[in-house]
Amino acid sequence: MSEIVRTVRAEEREPFLRFLERCYGHGRGFFERVYPDRCRPEEDATRTLLVIEKDGRIVSHVGVFEMEVVVGPARFRCGGIGAVATLPEERGKGYMSRLMEEAVQRMRDWGWPLSVLWGDRQRYSSFGYETAGVLHILRVTRRTLGWQALHPAPVEERDPRDPAAVEFVRQVHATMEYRVERPWLDLQLLRPQVRLFTGPDGYLLSRREVAGDLAGVEVVSPTGREAELILGALDITFGNAADVELPASGACLHRLARVMDHYWQARPQGMFRIVDWPALLTALAPWFAQRAATVGVPAFSTVIGCRWKQEVQWARVTWDGQDLGVEKVTAPGIEVEARELAGLLLGGPHGDPACLGPLGMLLPVPVHIPSLDHV
Repeated sequence: MSEIVRTVRAEEREPFLRFLERCYGHGRGFFERVYPDRCRPEEDATRTLLVIEKDGRIVSHVGVFEMEVVVGPARFRCGGIGAVATLPEERGKGYMSRLMEEAVQRMRDWGWPLSVLWGDRQRYSSFGYETAGVLHILRVTRRTLGWQALHPAPVEERDPRDPAAVEFVRQVHATMEYRVERPWLDLQLLRPQVRLFTGPDGYLLSRREVAGDLAGVEVVSPTGREAELILGALDITFGNAADVELPASGACLHRLARVMDHYWQARPQGMFRIVDWPALLTALAPWFAQRAATVGVPAFSTVIGCRWKQEVQWARVTWDGQDLGVEKVTAPGIEVEARELAGLLLGGPHGDPACLGPLGMLLPVPVHIPSLDHV
């Protein structure tokens, strides 16, 4: 009996998609329709999809999908985990566990310091993942917008297949302070239910195809006219309300909070796994420096270790009042379990960040991964 771990080959694309459909019980062509950006026919689209081949056939899969996360002046590579699947007759043999461990190691080798997935907390916590991050959902209604005597922006609905519309969204999206870069935006906009509305200086995406209220809204306006864009789109859909997804921080959140209805909620951004703690701190250093200067944090130097099982990754963070540096070290300091550290770093009900010393004054980091970028 031969078992090997490898990546999906480009020429296997069609049988591989049929494999996924069988594992999930989905209809033929489901993944191409729902995730056209993730199921591209190009060879590079399969280079990070890990499988176990047993006796010449694929029996299990864990997809690792590269995304570039932007947090203000900082950016880093993040590995999105998705399409975790094993053939029904091959389940219970440890294949998924084997591939998840392999995925974490490969992400470290590739220089991706953070990973994210959307799944069961109990299932994935054993691999170092923790539910973390804060996503705000604000409900904005015609009534609340009327309180501010706002007028709808001149909005039109655009065809997501129109190259000019895609390019407009791409340029405006680049102004978002917290975001995920979208090299395959043209394909993402073809995901089911997506409607695209544009105004003079911004755009709005809704994940609801029929008339009525706007759902899962991403609204971006470099000049701060998000509310007017929402009102203009509601005029087109004959809706009365919009549920808007927003990061845990930022000017847009504060502007729309002034016109939200009585309803709002905060929920997790996803489940996160710190893959390389020193590398993640190094990538976030520009944001930490900006935050430290804004808050007025006094100079400090602290060593924090990220512990997962028998391994501890140590890093020293130094802030001199102007520059923030990160150094990989071996000297001990404040040791924190990896899942707890992910929660403290990104936010949520995970304890007091003050346990991390002065660094805790800068937390949480407002990583924002919109639903359109989920895998």
